[in-house]
Amino acid sequence: MMVGREAEQAVLDGLLDEARAGRSGALVLRGQPGIGKSALLEYAVARADGLRVLRTAGIESEAELPFAGLHLLLGPVLDRVDVLPERQAAALRSAFGLGPAGQDGPLLVGLAVLSLLADLAPLLCVVDDAQWLDQASAEALTFAARRVQREGVVLLFAVRGGGRTRLDGMRELPLWGLDGRASAALIAEHAADLAGHVRDRVLAESEGNPLAIIELPAALTPEQRGGAIPPLSYNLGALPLTDRVRRAFGAQAARLDEGTRTLLLVAAVEEAGDLDVVLRAAGALGAPPSALEHAERSGLLSFTGMAAAFKHPLVRAAVVQEAPLARRLAAHRALAEALGEQHPDRRAWHLAAAATGPDEPIAAGLADTAEQAAARGGYAAQTAALERAAELTPDPARQAGRLVGAAEAALLAGDLARAAQIARRAGRATVDAALTARLAHVRAGVEFERGSPLAAAAILLTGADPIADRRPAEAARMLAEAVRNSYFGGDPALARRAADRLLDVVGETPGAVALGGLARLMAGDPAEAMPRMRVLLAEAGRGGVTGTGERVIAGAMGMLTGDDEAALAIYEPLVADARDTGQIGWLPNALEHLAVTEMFLGRRRDAVVHAEEGVRLAESTGQLHRVDHLRCVLAWAAALAGDEDACRSLAEPAIARARTAGIARTAAWGSMALALLDLGHGRHARALDRLEAASRGTGDGPLGLMNLVHFAGDQVEAAVRAGQPERADEALARFEGWSVASEQPWAAGVLLRCRALLTTVEDAGRYFAEAVRAHAKGGRPFERARTELLYGEWLRRAQRKAEARSLLRPALETFEGMGAAPWAERARAELRATGEAGTSTRDDSALDRLTPQELQVVRLAAQGLSNRDIAAQLFLSPRTIGHHLYRAYPKLGVSSRSELPRLGL
Repeated sequence: MMVGREAEQAVLDGLLDEARAGRSGALVLRGQPGIGKSALLEYAVARADGLRVLRTAGIESEAELPFAGLHLLLGPVLDRVDVLPERQAAALRSAFGLGPAGQDGPLLVGLAVLSLLADLAPLLCVVDDAQWLDQASAEALTFAARRVQREGVVLLFAVRGGGRTRLDGMRELPLWGLDGRASAALIAEHAADLAGHVRDRVLAESEGNPLAIIELPAALTPEQRGGAIPPLSYNLGALPLTDRVRRAFGAQAARLDEGTRTLLLVAAVEEAGDLDVVLRAAGALGAPPSALEHAERSGLLSFTGMAAAFKHPLVRAAVVQEAPLARRLAAHRALAEALGEQHPDRRAWHLAAAATGPDEPIAAGLADTAEQAAARGGYAAQTAALERAAELTPDPARQAGRLVGAAEAALLAGDLARAAQIARRAGRATVDAALTARLAHVRAGVEFERGSPLAAAAILLTGADPIADRRPAEAARMLAEAVRNSYFGGDPALARRAADRLLDVVGETPGAVALGGLARLMAGDPAEAMPRMRVLLAEAGRGGVTGTGERVIAGAMGMLTGDDEAALAIYEPLVADARDTGQIGWLPNALEHLAVTEMFLGRRRDAVVHAEEGVRLAESTGQLHRVDHLRCVLAWAAALAGDEDACRSLAEPAIARARTAGIARTAAWGSMALALLDLGHGRHARALDRLEAASRGTGDGPLGLMNLVHFAGDQVEAAVRAGQPERADEALARFEGWSVASEQPWAAGVLLRCRALLTTVEDAGRYFAEAVRAHAKGGRPFERARTELLYGEWLRRAQRKAEARSLLRPALETFEGMGAAPWAERARAELRATGEAGTSTRDDSALDRLTPQELQVVRLAAQGLSNRDIAAQLFLSPRTIGHHLYRAYPKLGVSSRSELPRLGL
């Protein structure tokens, strides 16, 4: 029976009850060693009636072995892998070394884990000491934990307090020390024979930590327990609590004979709990067979089948720290010998731990381990193995190469601080041009992820030069990234330098020409830019652009030239391909661009569906800058709908972070979403201020033309309605150049609308009429409807009410279809002013009652996809898909999926 944890037990009981009802949840128990995390996990296991239980614990020595923790957790159910979708099953087999190596990485493995756990539900999944999980396992499990919904799965993690972990951001239950009453009850239960003043001292020293309350008395001699001499032989009060408990465990171990201490030391440095290996290694060091019995009798070590486990991780720490260095090295050597060739990864690490100087054979073994880790997507493990291999490498050139590889792996693992630190070491160790260029790529990656795209672009531009002649393809990749980073940071001059150098290196390839066009567009030269940007669009139309990154850029050329249909033709199949091939890391980027394109094409509902999915995936994959930009896209959709609370809550924090980081693109999009919100609510002066600020960009680089490409009409209307039309002159002049170069009818319509707003009454009607004719040729329905609304208002004021109604009706229909509530209300008001009695052009759509995710699910179901197929597409579990369908059917007025196709979803 646990003492003093009633509230925590109630939380766990609630989670278990939810699982029995088919609902899922994940929880992190966080606290200092000995605070009761493991005991609460045991409580949950004991209370999991009706639930299957899977459990494991992180092992510090295996924190560098990719998917080691996940393999231990799922080992009992690996026979169920065949029920998974083929690609997920292959990813899981590859991760565990049961199939061919792939490059799927932890995220697709995480999707496989989600599917497998859902198939095993109702289920309790328990991970103790999760801070020691290898990074690949932690990423896969947290990906699954963040996506469980309606499967009946509970995931419980226990982690030590302090420090960042992959579990940060999940729901947490912090554990604190027991109160005085509970502490007194616990010590009475375990050490009732203590003298009064000794008991008081132990309680004071334990600070409510249950393990300390139990173990500190165990370290006392009978005389100390009785109070005949000072209760503790050293001043525990000067030590942190963890050290006090560790000292107590060390005192217990010190009383054992030498052979038993040897066995404990070997078990402590082995850590995997492999009893056969421990016994063979300990025997080689002279531990007798009786040591096993003595270790078990001490209570410090226990055995289950062929596995050994310490009473608490602090026992392991105490045994290792009390042992002299020579004995620790000997233990590692003995373990390496006992492991043999059957376990090359573990053997390599024990040999490395036993090494006291450079040793190429050992270093080569670790390098092989790193290669195997990389093949399984274990980049953190690859980093550690290469970094240690470099320390053991006698040849300076080979050492530098391994350090560079370690820095690259650390960047792939998302460990920016470690990547930067290793890169600095490697830079001091080499002058080789190729290695120096690779290091520049690493440093640029670190700067970009930290929010400094312009610093990243400068590093790439400088770093590409030394290899441009001998390695043009690698230099070209760096220079292309430099152009893109300059765009994100808003520096036209830097973008032009990188683009020109790219043309020098690879010549006039479609990609290089298009990026040169992007640099010119940023600098305010659309006439020169547009033809260059269309070169890549044409190449994509011929099927000549195949790489995921290149397809994203090609689609961006469509967006930036105003050719939304061309962009959509690239992004829709790109998203589909990314789903089919499990490119989870790329998918948020593709979804963001697709959502923006859909907004321009008037598909606001679809844009919200894809942007929300992008946010969920970007959060799961740690792409925080992408999360903020996607939130700004959602803020734009909320602004269009007039949802002030949603727009502000999405845009304002994202803008603040983007400005701090110097991400001009994100800050500008967020600002423009807020400006559209203000414009829809009639706050014209505030909208104008925002748009002018957005046109200036952030930092040193102006993004004026880039921002005004799509929102110049907003700025002109805001200036006119605010009574300050002169503040629209610059925006209109810049938009005019872009509009003419774009050759897009919708852009011509917006330009004519702006002229109508700014001209005399006599000319306004002519410009408005020409604008309506231009819009009729296609493109951006929201802009067309706004032109119709403004022209209708002008006609109504001119008492030409019948003509006004002919424009206001289609405008209202478009606004209502997009869910643009403030704009629809303006159109209704104008219609009423013309004498039109009707106030709506359409009935409420059943689709409007669906959540974005429900809409996504029913559309796929209407295409004939099974729940399992839909789950694989959306990176959810089949049970969650079933739940969404169950909720959607009544909203749509159907009872089964067979009725969905007739709804025209």
